[in-house]
Order: sequence, then C-alpha cells, then structure tokens
Amino acid sequence: MTTLLDHPALPIDLPQIRPELARSVCLVARLALPAVAAVVGGTAALVLSPDQHTGFTGAVVGAALITAIAANWSTCGISVAGVVVAPKQPERRGTSTPLRRLGWHALGSMTTGIATGAVIGLLGGLAVGVVPSTAVLAVWAILAGAYGLHELGLVTLPTPMRRQQLPRHLRRSAAPWKVSLLFGAIIGPGFLIYIRSSAYYLLVLGVASLGSPTLGATLFATVSLGRCLPSAIAIVHTRRGGSMPGFLSLMCVLDRRMQVLTGALLVGLGGFAVVLA
Repeated sequence: MTTLLDHPALPIDLPQIRPELARSVCLVARLALPAVAAVVGGTAALVLSPDQHTGFTGAVVGAALITAIAANWSTCGISVAGVVVAPKQPERRGTSTPLRRLGWHALGSMTTGIATGAVIGLLGGLAVGVVPSTAVLAVWAILAGAYGLHELGLVTLPTPMRRQQLPRHLRRSAAPWKVSLLFGAIIGPGFLIYIRSSAYYLLVLGVASLGSPTLGATLFATVSLGRCLPSAIAIVHTRRGGSMPGFLSLMCVLDRRMQVLTGALLVGLGGFAVVLA
C-alpha cells in the first residue's frame, strides 16, 4: 500500500509543485513592499530612538522571529509534517500519536537548537569589543537589506547553506517517534540542512555580534518552536477532516508569498539598523 511516506525526495525547485517567484508575485509588488518596509523600519528607529545595543538586539530578535516562520517553507519542513502527522502503519512498532510525535520533534529541535545558540553567543562573546559596535551594526544592516532583496528575487547573492535534506531512510528504519525526535535534532542547529530564509544567517551573525549565550539560546529555542508550526497546523487540519496532500499543496502554494514577505521584512530590519548605525 502506498502511503504519504513513500514519496521521493522533493527537489528544491519544481514549478508544478513550487511555483516560480516571478509567476507567483508580480514585480510591482516585489518592488513596492521592500520600499515601504525600508521607510517603516527607518521611521521606527527614529521614533523609538533606542541606543545601539538595545536597537541591535531588537533587530536580531526580529530576524529570529522571521526565521521561525519563514524557515518552515522548505522541503524539510514539508517532510517533517508528513512524518509527524501521517498515520502510523500497522506493521511499525510503537503507539505514538501525532501529538506525541510533535512533542518528540520539538524536544529534539530545542535541545540542539538551544545548544547551538548558546555556543554561537559564547564564541561571539569572546570577540566582542574587538570590532567597533557601529561597524558591526552597519555591516549587519547592509547584509539584511541586501539579502532581503535577494529573497525578493531582485538581486542574486551567494547563500552559504548546506543543500542537504533530511535523511529519507530514517522514515523506514525507526519508530515514528524516534524519527520525529531525530529529525528535530537535525533541524535544530539550522546549518545541517537546507534552510530557506536568509534571515537565519542574520540571526547567527547578530547573536555572535551581541555575544550573549543566554540570548542565543533563547532565540534559537524560539526558532525551534516556530519550526514546529506546520506540523501543529497539519494536525488541526487533518482532525477537521482535511487531507495531508491538500495541506502540503497549500504549503507549496503559499511558499513564494512567504518568501516575498520575508524579503520585505529583512529590508525593513536593514532600514531600522542602518539608522541606528
């Protein structure tokens, strides 16, 4: 019997599944949104007038929140929703339920995510003071704006990500709860797999620049919880009579729109940070 878990690995771009950016969101919208976001971000910095450290911390928190949502729109995010929510085949061991598997997935993701954030903050703290804070903030602001435009498809920049998906063989070689836990542990650090949003790299750079293990652990925990949202929503969707194929199709349709929103928000954070600098 064919099940949801039998599907082959999804390629990163497949037009009939994941529409091309230019066909999903028109150029006018992709030009207008970042312009508005930059003005709003810059105005917010002028009105709030925070000191550099407080303002930079706020911008990095913003990058974490963007990552927590935007990183879900990836083939790995879709795979996890399938593993967590799909009915367990009768021949497989265990008595796990979707809610239990979601809990195991969150545990695995938060465990490795918190450790990663703390280490990044600790290592960054060793270098705090070596580089002037204004220079760090200016570089972060420029990168946020530039990668926001990259997300919008207006420029092309290098993305230092590992183009690796979650290992498919685990789905058949272990009990569903163990797969959920292991997938969470692999996803938690962020850099071990393909991750969609450039906001993740702004988050890493920001946590390292602020040099706070506590802040790093907190923000990475937030990202880990945020990345559980598709599975949580899929559970609600299926319990209300919806189908998993229908849910996954909707995720793919919304994919590019989320990418554009992410890009505009990054440009807005860049505008906020550049005024602080």
